[in-house]
Amino acid sequence: MRVFAIGDLHLSFTEMVNPNQWDAVNEHKPMGCFGNGWEKHYKKIYANWQRLVAEDDLVLVPGDISWAMKLDDTRCDLDFISMLSGNKVFVQGNHDYWWQSVTRVREKLPKDCSAIQNDSLNVGQVTLAGTRGWLCPNDRQFTSHDKKIYTREILRLEMSLSSIKDRKKTLISMMHYMPTNDKYEKNEFIELMQQYSVDTCVYGHLHGPAHNMRLPEEKWGIQFQLVSADYLRFAPKEIQTENA
Repeated sequence: MRVFAIGDLHLSFTEMVNPNQWDAVNEHKPMGCFGNGWEKHYKKIYANWQRLVAEDDLVLVPGDISWAMKLDDTRCDLDFISMLSGNKVFVQGNHDYWWQSVTRVREKLPKDCSAIQNDSLNVGQVTLAGTRGWLCPNDRQFTSHDKKIYTREILRLEMSLSSIKDRKKTLISMMHYMPTNDKYEKNEFIELMQQYSVDTCVYGHLHGPAHNMRLPEEKWGIQFQLVSADYLRFAPKEIQTENA
């Protein structure tokens, strides 16, 4: 089993997708308005994913999965993801407004998809934990409003990590937001990851010029991987093999 990651799929299909009929695809929020790279990005995701990922591989999707506002409206997006190879694990992103109750989300997910919220998951020799995250204190955009959400996300990460009862060889933390401020200052997210000996943290959220804000790939004894789809040129990134 290999472990891949890709976040920020930003799907918005209004009808079921047939990969043999791309010209028939309809979206309620086409991503081409965010730049030419995003034009029909789902075709790139499909082609790269199917080229790289095998059925027994694991793909981590750290948030911003669907533009849907309601869970029932994710049906076409989740069906598309289920067509892709491998087992998929999600955490919520800031645009995943449809993700209101993790219990209901899990009821709607295809069999090859799982969701993490306030808990953890073992797949082979990999243990997965995580949370959405948020802007961190001392970030240039951080306000008093963000403090409450940041504190709640710290608690959610702690709940996720503390739920681990049978840690496997590798522990990966999935987050949607970069887990530091734009100055890369150590904070409670990092302290929790150190406390529980997280090996790798994958995150997304950063797009376009913000890619340059990404964390170094190794800091505080943790490997950090930015996996937003546009940063990866819409190809899942292999971050580990199970026997590594």
